[in-house]
Amino acid sequence: MDILNTIVRVMNKEEVRNFKLWLNSTNASDERKDVQLFDYIRKSEERYDENYIFRKLYGADDKNSFYRLKHRLQEDLGCHLTLLHFDKQETNNLFLYLSLYNIFISRNQPQLALYYLKKAEKRASLTENFEMLDIIYANFVRLAADLPEINPETYIEKRRQNAVKLNQIRETDQVLAAVTYRLKLSQNYGKRDVGLLKLLDNTIKEFANDDSIKRSKSFQTRVFRAVSQVLIQNHNFTELEKYMLSTYNRFVEEHWFDKTNHETKLQMLVYIINALFKNRKFRESLDYAETLGEELSAFNNMLYDKYLFFYYNALIINYAQIDINRGLKALDELEKEMKGKKNAYYEFFIYLNKANLLFFQRKTNEAIRNLIKLNMNDYYKKADKSFKLKIAVAECIMHCESGDPETTVKRVEQVKKEFKEVLDAEDFKREVFVLNLIPKLCAVGDLQSNAKLLIGVKKFVSASVKPSVEDGEILRYRSWLAPKAGIPVETLGG
Repeated sequence: MDILNTIVRVMNKEEVRNFKLWLNSTNASDERKDVQLFDYIRKSEERYDENYIFRKLYGADDKNSFYRLKHRLQEDLGCHLTLLHFDKQETNNLFLYLSLYNIFISRNQPQLALYYLKKAEKRASLTENFEMLDIIYANFVRLAADLPEINPETYIEKRRQNAVKLNQIRETDQVLAAVTYRLKLSQNYGKRDVGLLKLLDNTIKEFANDDSIKRSKSFQTRVFRAVSQVLIQNHNFTELEKYMLSTYNRFVEEHWFDKTNHETKLQMLVYIINALFKNRKFRESLDYAETLGEELSAFNNMLYDKYLFFYYNALIINYAQIDINRGLKALDELEKEMKGKKNAYYEFFIYLNKANLLFFQRKTNEAIRNLIKLNMNDYYKKADKSFKLKIAVAECIMHCESGDPETTVKRVEQVKKEFKEVLDAEDFKREVFVLNLIPKLCAVGDLQSNAKLLIGVKKFVSASVKPSVEDGEILRYRSWLAPKAGIPVETLGG
């Protein structure tokens, strides 16, 4: 990793502009080698060629001078970024005050050092930065030797009380780190049923010597956030369901939910709903969706607007599986709720889901019209090209089912041309297969009448595929093709 290049590449426009002003404030000149090197790194990005810029700046030799230039530029960037951002984060401010304390201590100016140490203490106390407070109190004790007005016993006691809080936090962080590591390890080796609740309990017992930590609402909230993210990233929805139900019920039994953590309650409900949905427990998922709907009005609708979309999303995804008409009704309700709220994503979500549900109702032309409307949507326009490709493939599937082979083949060719670069990537072999297959399906009509084509489709449908891959498909390709190949959809594995 080239540190200098990485620093330059992650700098934003404000940082670049301020750094150039800072450099030129001492000696403005286009001939400055540090300015030339900085500009070259910034503009070349991945095409950076060290030999080229070295020869441009120093000719054929003197590479040591070039390395010294790089080192000096890196040091200057570090100093400048520190100065530019010291007042933008509380921790940076604390380091600034402690730096000033050290400067004046080294100059034998204890009163000035005390002034900045007090400012550091005040800021650290306000932000509950217990680690920094430990350092600050240690400096007060040392400074007491030079200033009689400082009673070291006061700061010794403060440091002792702070150490209790600091040790609890450290222990909490250590338990969380151990839990997350062990959980990731078990997931990475494919142990889908890791006995999560037992793993958590054993890890907490092993690393948490303080019983108050295990019974702490704040600790259990942090565990919930860490563990749920690991399980979601690994698509382990079986363990996520068990864990979320256990955690939610514990919070309810302990009466830990109140106004201050109402959002945590809503987040837990959303995780439970989604886990149950992924595990195809649609009725149970809808039961928790109703609980979420009731909780939206709690505390004078405090989080109603923020979580209303999650409520309707829960209704739509579940009813799409068991009652398409009710799913379309939920989409209509969501559309009314969002009327007047200029939100391109909500509009996008409604069009896309309406297209899906109408397609499964065999209202293919209506479904296509909803997908076409997406082209005018601002969220769609800004979407990643790979996502647009998957929408386009879904549209081609719908055209294929519409019974208009001429339009279907024409649209497939348009999609192949528009997304040529994306389709060349390794990750989109499935989309390539479907796009190549659709014109052939249009030509043969019944898949069963073409043995060679049937074998290829059966191989595609029967092949193992990661759940995360199929989750990213707008219309699941295997679910669409399986009935055509005489394979029951419910038999499809991962």
